[in-house]
Amino acid sequence: MFGFFSNRRKKAAKDLIGTAYKVYNYRCDIIAEADAKSLSSMIEQAEELIGDGKLESKEYAVVSEKLEKLMRKCGGAIYPLTAWADYTDMIIVAGILAIGIRSFFLQPFKIPTNSMYPSFYGMTSEVYGANADSRPPSLPEKVFRFAAFGASNYELKAPCDGDVYIEINPPDGMRRAGIFASETRPVRKFFVWPTFEKYYTFLAGGEEIELALPADFSIEETISKAFDIKDFQPVEKNGRYFVKLCAGKAGQTFLNFDILGGDMLFVDRFTYNFKKPAIGDAIVFRTKYCDGMTELNGGIPDDKYYIKRLVGQGGDSLYVKDYTLYRNGTPIEGSSAFAANAKREGLYSGYRQDGSMKDGAQIKISPRHYFAMGDNSANSLDSRYWGEVPENALVGKSLIIFYPFTSRWGASK
Repeated sequence: MFGFFSNRRKKAAKDLIGTAYKVYNYRCDIIAEADAKSLSSMIEQAEELIGDGKLESKEYAVVSEKLEKLMRKCGGAIYPLTAWADYTDMIIVAGILAIGIRSFFLQPFKIPTNSMYPSFYGMTSEVYGANADSRPPSLPEKVFRFAAFGASNYELKAPCDGDVYIEINPPDGMRRAGIFASETRPVRKFFVWPTFEKYYTFLAGGEEIELALPADFSIEETISKAFDIKDFQPVEKNGRYFVKLCAGKAGQTFLNFDILGGDMLFVDRFTYNFKKPAIGDAIVFRTKYCDGMTELNGGIPDDKYYIKRLVGQGGDSLYVKDYTLYRNGTPIEGSSAFAANAKREGLYSGYRQDGSMKDGAQIKISPRHYFAMGDNSANSLDSRYWGEVPENALVGKSLIIFYPFTSRWGASK
């Protein structure tokens, strides 16, 4: 027991001397010259007494008490420490530690799109209402779904009686921009973080209603789930095109759906420093190093993080036949997603002969490069369209899905 108290006194003395040096070094040119000399002298006295083993002597108690009082007088914001100062130091240290972990070991990453579906989920929608099987969530259910699944609810009501329309792109622009017209605008999430949102326009009884959605979310599937559009006949109104969705009644909801946030995972940044990527890894890479991606972006490097399945490396040959991806002449192996796509099991739809692999074309991968494809081959903008991934673009591989709390939670496939 006495040893325990002795150790505590030694630690307290060490902390006192360390803080005293900090006060002197930071404030000796600000405080009075006499106080600076006294502070330096007392530090030396206290160190000598500790070195002589007189930590528990009356002499040390007197010196340490005087030193502490002088530190209070001269310490300014350094001493005595306030609770806020303690918290600030702790936050700074925690921030530095977090940056170090992110830079060298683990990086959080959110899946933006469904190019890797169903291995990883991007943003998906769940529709409620007349043409859906489920009822809209109550307020407690909305709170629970937001916490557990990252779900955000969107509801549109008709301001008056009349047909409901959604604006679409001109017929000659649908192939490039999609069916439904939108305007992308910069916004601040929670009034702090800069991001982008897409704004869609609806007409209900002749009145315009805007719906703001995350920029990476596509509304096409949601509209097809919510409305039975049997007759897709564009209607021109003042130079803009619309398509009818339903008949609306004043005050009634005509569209209600949740957007479930994409999977959030940790990326292992460490392993690839010592080990080469393996076929089948779900790799994360930076697009600004991919020349083909830059070319697609009009010659401007687009610095984003992408996740795709690694399907080939330097020297490999690849082609697609009967929904199966072939590597060096045999069906590719290395991930359960390869076999699932080849057999079109469950939600896996098989590999498609698109882009550079159109009509079964065979491609050869350059040295020190990789070929990356999405597990959702039919809806993936991948190496078939913009080419290879150079070695220096690799960030790491998917490790675990940590959110949302669904059946996919845990180690990545």
